[in-house]
Amino acid sequence: MKSILLKITSVISVAVLLFAAFSVSSCKKDQTCHGHVNVYDTAANKVALATVRLDAYSINGVVTYTSQTDGNGEASFDIALPAIFDIYVTKDDQFPGMWGKGSLNVDEPRKDGWATVSINQH
Repeated sequence: MKSILLKITSVISVAVLLFAAFSVSSCKKDQTCHGHVNVYDTAANKVALATVRLDAYSINGVVTYTSQTDGNGEASFDIALPAIFDIYVTKDDQFPGMWGKGSLNVDEPRKDGWATVSINQH
């Protein structure tokens, strides 16, 4: 009888420890969001090496991320927390006075958000 009770207690103890270990580790999952901005000119060509800035306003101030577009006209961002960002794009060296703006919504952890911005003469 003691042997059966000891086995049951051991199994329950192991189950409780496993539950505690998995529940604690699940709280520390990576919450990083991924934002992608595609930039085009007025002729619908992809724009490489454009400067892309993301701004999100919060009670703690402005959170800003900056990147440049790659050869495919895409800028990618690893964003710490979900937010809605204002997008500002410039390409002054090749297109002086041309810029564009838009919005990027990355509202869920571990999700990707996409936006397309066209730069125009202003």
